[in-house]
Amino acid sequence: MKHNLELLKADIYDELEKLEHLEQEFSKVEKMIDLSAEKVSYIDRGAIGYLLHNFYNGCENIFRSITRFFENDLAPQDWHKDLLKRMKLEISGFRPNVIDEALYCLLDDFRAFRHKFRHSYAFELDWEKECLVAKKFHDTANKFKNQINIFLSMLEQIDSE
Repeated sequence: MKHNLELLKADIYDELEKLEHLEQEFSKVEKMIDLSAEKVSYIDRGAIGYLLHNFYNGCENIFRSITRFFENDLAPQDWHKDLLKRMKLEISGFRPNVIDEALYCLLDDFRAFRHKFRHSYAFELDWEKECLVAKKFHDTANKFKNQINIFLSMLEQIDSE
């Protein structure tokens, strides 16, 4: 168990490092989210959308690592929704919740945007809706890092037992 727990923590730290890099990249383009759709090219909208998409992918990668370690079971249909929902649940005697309800709601917006982004052309995306999600990026990223670090602290307690 100790070996697997160390692997889980290593996976989480690796993804957190990638998300940190992504935040730096997002900072370079976030001034565009205050511009009207006419002033932002489809290429720039697509690039911003891709960063938002990647952010949620990174969060989901962490969640999948946690699920593989603790639950090892996701239904093939609707697994993206189910995975996010599970992360707010505490499984008594098994694992603590990973995120709280407020972060769940924020991340669900990113999950929904990522779905739309993956199944649309960049010129079909609604810039106003993309901006609504983009404006939540830093707050969501900070809350995510904080709550994942709390979860990692809980893993340390599990490891010492």
